Amino acid sequence: MKQLFILCVAFGIFTLDSGILFGQEKTTKKEKRGWVDTLTYEQQSGLPVAASKIYFTDAKFAFSGFGESSFNFFDGTKNRESGDLELYNSNLQRLVLYAAYKPMPWMVLYGEIFAEYLNDGNLESDFEFLPEFFIDFILDKRLNFRIGTHQAKIGYINNNDEPILFYSVNRPEVERIIIPSQWIDLGLTAYGKINKNLSWSASVFQGLDAANLNGATWIRRGRDEALRFNFNSYLLNSKLSYKGIQDTEIALSGIFTPLGMGTSLVNDQGINLNENANTAMISAHVRHERKNWNFMWLGAYGGTQNTEYLFDYTRKNGPLGAQVLGSTVVGTYLEVSYDILPALGFKKNKADAKDNFLFKRKEFKVPLFARIEYLNTHASVDPSLQEEFRTQSDLTALTVGFNVNTRRNMVFKTNYQFRWNKVPMSNGEFEGNRFEVGLGFIF
Repeated sequence: MKQLFILCVAFGIFTLDSGILFGQEKTTKKEKRGWVDTLTYEQQSGLPVAASKIYFTDAKFAFSGFGESSFNFFDGTKNRESGDLELYNSNLQRLVLYAAYKPMPWMVLYGEIFAEYLNDGNLESDFEFLPEFFIDFILDKRLNFRIGTHQAKIGYINNNDEPILFYSVNRPEVERIIIPSQWIDLGLTAYGKINKNLSWSASVFQGLDAANLNGATWIRRGRDEALRFNFNSYLLNSKLSYKGIQDTEIALSGIFTPLGMGTSLVNDQGINLNENANTAMISAHVRHERKNWNFMWLGAYGGTQNTEYLFDYTRKNGPLGAQVLGSTVVGTYLEVSYDILPALGFKKNKADAKDNFLFKRKEFKVPLFARIEYLNTHASVDPSLQEEFRTQSDLTALTVGFNVNTRRNMVFKTNYQFRWNKVPMSNGEFEGNRFEVGLGFIF
């Protein structure tokens, strides 16, 4: 597996942002464009940079993707009680390949292969390999349609999950535990722009899997994997994004789902129950860039009704047994970064600069960053479930570190995360801090 990933990384580096593999060079307007184009660093609604390549080229075909590798070292007791390996792994390797075909200017056929391997030393490992596919109908700036398996538009990371688009080695805790990151599901999305500064989207996705819920991560495990089919229920998702202030994005997104719709349960009294647990979440974020500074704030607030029904349903049907979900969940973080190179006198426009496929002087950056975040998976709990066992995060985390962008589409990362969880583990101990290193690229 590791050898395969190294080969894929080498392939990605070889094709980095230059079209070397296909003999492409930047063309003038008079030249005929080829089948494969280079990155423009523009983003289509709901998609990160590499995934958006096909939308900003005259080429019929685009091949792109990203890779990342991370190593996590735990300073103190490791908390494995969530049962979600992605939250406590010691090593993660991820490769995502995109292939898109534009047979007509108003249609995009889009395929994705997602491969991920992660492990907790020799104790636990997991490998996922998922194909995904959607069709985009590009009808008008004001109204377009996307159908198939694609990203839900909630929070920031879920539509910006490529490693050059966030600073920390791993995603922020709020956007892994409260807002499920890398949430790709089967659905239909309508999207467009009301004007040049205000964009919108409205989606309906298949429902969440109530049996698979894990109270430690709220609804995260309900979305599980995109290849399942749950048409007995539904999930509504919408987003508004405003960019009318210079170098600033303000976004508001939300979801609603009748969690558990279509399920049935014979309770201890022999009564057949068919109940819903209406679940909603709203998230807002603000991003602002000022010269070498970058500022980011995000907040999320969610709630689930009828959690006692979900407790009974998971007790009888769930692979993890009875799960106590928070009736209310909250999460927020504030992040600041600063590129130190200009302060050190580094000249990006040096006349005799020599670039190569690993380094580009004009794109070289070394941003330092700090992020403070808070989340609570059980900010409130149904009174009938207060005495039941639950795995809860009432967590404050401070992450400090730096990135080295040797060129715009490559990054080396490292950071240290201080963690203060008010709720101890079942053995009475508190989890320790983390030191993390990683690298990533897009092409």
